[in-house]
Amino acid sequence: MKKVGKKYWEVETPETIEFGNNFMRCYDKAGKLQFGIKLNGNFIVKFVIDRKELFSSEEAPGYLRQMVSDWEEMIEEQHNDD
Repeated sequence: MKKVGKKYWEVETPETIEFGNNFMRCYDKAGKLQFGIKLNGNFIVKFVIDRKELFSSEEAPGYLRQMVSDWEEMIEEQHNDD
């Protein structure tokens, strides 16, 4: 039987940001960005972006960067309208 090494979340302490009932957690060394929900004090991972896979695409990094920038501008406009 092949011995499996420890998972990245077992050996690296992430930086975690909570917003609403959601969270975003970054494992910098492993190159993983997790998104999920916080339920009863537990973090439930719903999606993971892998740095290596993201940057293997010519379009994905720029698209993600532009989308976040666009969303940020939308929020700023909403605040200015209030």
